[in-house]
Amino acid sequence: MSNKHVSKMSVKKNTVHKHIVILGGGFSGIGVLKNLQNKFAHNNDVQITLISKNNFLLFTPMLPEIVSGSIETRHIVTPLRSFCNKASFYEAEVKSIDLDNKEITMTHTIGREFQRFNTEEKEGHDHKLRYDYLVIAMGNENNFFGNEKIRENVFTLKTITDAILLRNHLIKVLEQASIEQDDKGLRKSLLTFVVVGGGFSGVETVGAVNDYIRESVKLYYPNIYMSDVRVVLISATNNLLEQIDEDLGRYALEKLKVNGVEFIMDTLVKDVTEDKAVLSNNIVLPCYTLIWTAGVTPNKLITDLNCKHDKNHRIITSNHLEVSGYENSVYSLGDCASIVNPHTGKLYPPTAQNAIRQSYVVSKNIISSIKGKPEKDKQLFDYKSKGMMAQIGKRTGVAIFFGKIKLHGILAWWLWRMYYLINLPTTKKKIKVIGDWTFDFIFKPDVSQIQ
Repeated sequence: MSNKHVSKMSVKKNTVHKHIVILGGGFSGIGVLKNLQNKFAHNNDVQITLISKNNFLLFTPMLPEIVSGSIETRHIVTPLRSFCNKASFYEAEVKSIDLDNKEITMTHTIGREFQRFNTEEKEGHDHKLRYDYLVIAMGNENNFFGNEKIRENVFTLKTITDAILLRNHLIKVLEQASIEQDDKGLRKSLLTFVVVGGGFSGVETVGAVNDYIRESVKLYYPNIYMSDVRVVLISATNNLLEQIDEDLGRYALEKLKVNGVEFIMDTLVKDVTEDKAVLSNNIVLPCYTLIWTAGVTPNKLITDLNCKHDKNHRIITSNHLEVSGYENSVYSLGDCASIVNPHTGKLYPPTAQNAIRQSYVVSKNIISSIKGKPEKDKQLFDYKSKGMMAQIGKRTGVAIFFGKIKLHGILAWWLWRMYYLINLPTTKKKIKVIGDWTFDFIFKPDVSQIQ
């Protein structure tokens, strides 16, 4: 349907001289928001606006633990309004970005968003918003490489909804398999769980799913044979966790094998239906559960933006994190930005660690611009990663620090938990997650579905 309602939203006249608009409520966007609020807390000449399609910050590293039930859903989401001490917040979709005219169009629906018996798309209300400084921190989305059949038939793990849907599905297929005693082919298909992708997300997801399925079968499903359960990871390369280290990748592979995970390496998934996956070597893998973690890409709004992009469609920035052609007014950071490491010549990986550090640089450069400081005072993004970690199952992890200190096993797992616990945004959430981990250690897993 066409949008009939379009309004212009303006900053406060005669009082506000600079308007900063931040697009995205992830780690990088919230980092910029907090830094700018601290600086301009008592300056009424500066207005800050945050726009995000969700009204919460999702702590994505802990999504696999939502699937396994180790952590309660609400304990890894924090309301964005709790960060907005000075800023205005709008829960809306960004519809367009006009870099030349310094104008944003955002849209939102009115009233009830989903109706049980009405599938007609609701009309959106559009609002235009002008800015002096724009921060683009809109993250990315799953990349299905143009294959609509894959998009339609896989599970993903990027949002809180993804995690809830996947957890419910895992429990549902266990219930279905427990009924299907006679059709052994169907039973084995139901009990085959496939994860695609050998990076951080894939390895952490397959570890969590494998632990949860096997523990649940052991405790609650006496008529399911463990020998019928298959948990399979498919990787496009011959190595796991290539972002961390080859040795630690091999350790992760061997440890997951010991825990019952099967591996199909150097292979692509070329087609998926509801009950099978077809691989690039033409092997057909019957399954009702395929979890896609095989790549990400910026959304169409970013890829269509009138600026320079790299081959992966991310926005190319300078090391000041300014968008080329729009210096001193438009900045990009986080997963949707393409930023070259000056020491290696390679792109910085899209990690939360880098995004948080980038937010400091963007904030300082906006502050310098508002204060009219000379170009030489601009801050460069020149950050060397302190380390990388991955959790590969219960009480097992891998980690590398400063490029040379390698750890694996329970110590790496403990450090993973401590690092992310420290980085949870509020004390309230930290306490709740500690409680979740404690109860998960003491009690059996839960197999109740919340539809």
